Amino acid sequence: MAEVTVFLLNALAEDRSGRTRLVFFARSPQLGPVEIRITNFRPVFFIERSVTPPELRGLAERKPVELKNSGEQPLDALYFHSQFDLRRARDQLREAGVRAYESDVQPVERYLMERFINGMASIEGERTVEDGRTIFVNPRLKPQRVRPELRVASIDIETGVESGRLYSIAMHTSGAGPEARAVFLFRAGEDPAPVQIGDERAPAELRYFPDERSLLNAFFDYATAMDPDLLIGWNVVSFDLRFLEKKCQALGTPFRIGRAGRLAQVRPRAAGGDFAEVPGRPVIDGPLALRAAFFNLEDLRLEAVAQKILVRGKLIDSNANKIAEIERLYRDDPLSLARYNLEDCVLVSEIFAKAGLIELSMRRVEISGLLIESIGRSVAAFDHFLLPRLHRKGYAAISMEDVDYATAAPGGYVMEPRTGLHDYVVTLDFRSLYPSIIRTFGIDPYSLLKRDNDPLKTPDGGYRFSRTERILPDYIGELMDLRASAKRDRDEHLSMAIKILMNSMYGVMGSPGCRFYHPDLPSAITRTGQWLLLQTRARLLESGYDTLYGDTDSLFVKLNAGDLDRPDECGLALARELTGYWRERLAREFQIESFLELEYEKLFLKFFLPPARGGGAAKKRYVGLMRKDGAESLYFSGMETVRTDWTELARQFQRELYEKIFRGTDPCDWIRQTVKDLRAGLFNDKLVYRKRLRKSLAEYTANVPQHVRAARQLDRPGSIVRYVITLDGPTPIELKPGAIDYDHYVEKQLKPIADTALGLFDTSFDALVQPVQLRLF
Repeated sequence: MAEVTVFLLNALAEDRSGRTRLVFFARSPQLGPVEIRITNFRPVFFIERSVTPPELRGLAERKPVELKNSGEQPLDALYFHSQFDLRRARDQLREAGVRAYESDVQPVERYLMERFINGMASIEGERTVEDGRTIFVNPRLKPQRVRPELRVASIDIETGVESGRLYSIAMHTSGAGPEARAVFLFRAGEDPAPVQIGDERAPAELRYFPDERSLLNAFFDYATAMDPDLLIGWNVVSFDLRFLEKKCQALGTPFRIGRAGRLAQVRPRAAGGDFAEVPGRPVIDGPLALRAAFFNLEDLRLEAVAQKILVRGKLIDSNANKIAEIERLYRDDPLSLARYNLEDCVLVSEIFAKAGLIELSMRRVEISGLLIESIGRSVAAFDHFLLPRLHRKGYAAISMEDVDYATAAPGGYVMEPRTGLHDYVVTLDFRSLYPSIIRTFGIDPYSLLKRDNDPLKTPDGGYRFSRTERILPDYIGELMDLRASAKRDRDEHLSMAIKILMNSMYGVMGSPGCRFYHPDLPSAITRTGQWLLLQTRARLLESGYDTLYGDTDSLFVKLNAGDLDRPDECGLALARELTGYWRERLAREFQIESFLELEYEKLFLKFFLPPARGGGAAKKRYVGLMRKDGAESLYFSGMETVRTDWTELARQFQRELYEKIFRGTDPCDWIRQTVKDLRAGLFNDKLVYRKRLRKSLAEYTANVPQHVRAARQLDRPGSIVRYVITLDGPTPIELKPGAIDYDHYVEKQLKPIADTALGLFDTSFDALVQPVQLRLF
């Protein structure tokens, strides 16, 4: 039988007839949609062998295993027929004071991690076919790399705000298989025959339905026929899918959008937001995927993102009253409503394709081992990697409920900035500092457990770890080598996936939600990082270089007069010398191999470290005129221009202010003119605040922020509120606010930015813009 490979999409664990069954949904390059049913899996956790537990009334089968706890006490395994039985037994043991080890590991995650399967596998076993899907029952799965093209469906709905009606559903299907576009529209009295609304390049079908129930059922039948592997959309979980679920409940119609007509549901997450369980079809939400991919976009509305990434937008003008326009189109021009609905789906599909969001998600599955819907769960990714390897070392871990959380670890070291304007400053960075510390000093839960075996003390704090018994440091080395290979191959998505996973590991080990938490782990990493930064600064001083500022893994070094004709070469030479310095010093003082590497990151022709507004020096804030590859540009960190809670006026003002300062131009007259232009209404389009609602409007009680006050004036404010400050207070832009409070923008937006820099000119904002007669008193 030829080998079959699959990419796992999502999975479910269900108890049937007293037994747990696992169902994996997958895409195979050879077979298309695949369903894997595991009926012989038995949930398990561990207890100490010396413990005599209370009578579990036949819930579990107890067997000795070659595992110990951290106290070197041998463990037995308790195997269960169902997850329900496991939970009952766990609760009974807890009441009796008996500790259960790893009792919170979920069945799907246990099955995959113990087989070292990272979302991709080869399958051996008998197969059958049901409704076009290949079914495997209890096959043998082995790790394998496979990257099939997935079939992707972008969905979007249009609704009536006041009526609560479902007007239409659109779906754009792309990827593996033929492309398809369709719209389903509720319109009583219309001819039900399909209508073509696209063109030869992009044909699309519109179908009318006399009621919402028939529309929903036709859409579910169509989704089953198209059989996508992924569902994507824009706020698709919290709006589209939640609305469809509630509409199905109201109409008594099954929400059968899952594979083979399986039922879906939308559930709230414990940490906030919603989660869609759609069997066989993972759901990826556009804004969340962009943030996870580190797209730095100020406005995550579909219109704004489409304009930024695709340089085109929605079919309804972004400045129009969208709700009123949709109502008008539904009433008077349903064909245009259908086109608008479908175009939103196409925009989402094209954004995902151009931004590589699906490819990045697949690479993150490959690297983390978690399936697509779980790739953001860094603690679960740490479990997936470490638990099975710890078992091979002969140990089991505690359950998360037994974590004894102590104080948080100290943060990265931040040097006192030398405020003022400086010429020719280079940035030297420790590449992947915390992962490199983990690898160099052998820091991980297992080396901590085995710290008495040939102990190694960290340089600052004296934390001890084993030199020879380690798991995580070796894995970090594998990831670093793989990332270097990905960079050579220009596989940006794989490189990003590895970076995300590596950078999460320090935070995970310092989290109370991690079963491997121990205060020595994060503390050893951060204190070692602080020591490295300070010692590097001392080394630079010995070499005649002054460090103006340092933060966690970066040092800002002022070049000397003799370096100014070759600043880039000097930056590269400093990075090489320091890398060699640490290699030699750590070998000499600690007898270890250094994996620390410094790199020359940036050259600033001008570099400004501002004072703090309350006095002293401002940390984590700077701006510079950067030169790279012969081009010059402004670079801001921690300043208002890179913060989304400041207006476009403030950001533009700050950029132009420092452009003038760095070019040697006195900005005082320009500042006065800017204030005059503001009061004259020339910047009214740049006064909008954008602020995200972090909870429901009803939850804001004691202290009501301005964006909440604005949001409460709207029927459907959305998650991001856009408003301006008027003489009547904060007003959402949808209400076409007038009587702008210009004094607010002068005092709260322009003045703080100007005063940060005007000390360079021995003046202040008030001294520049207040009338002379006011300054006399």
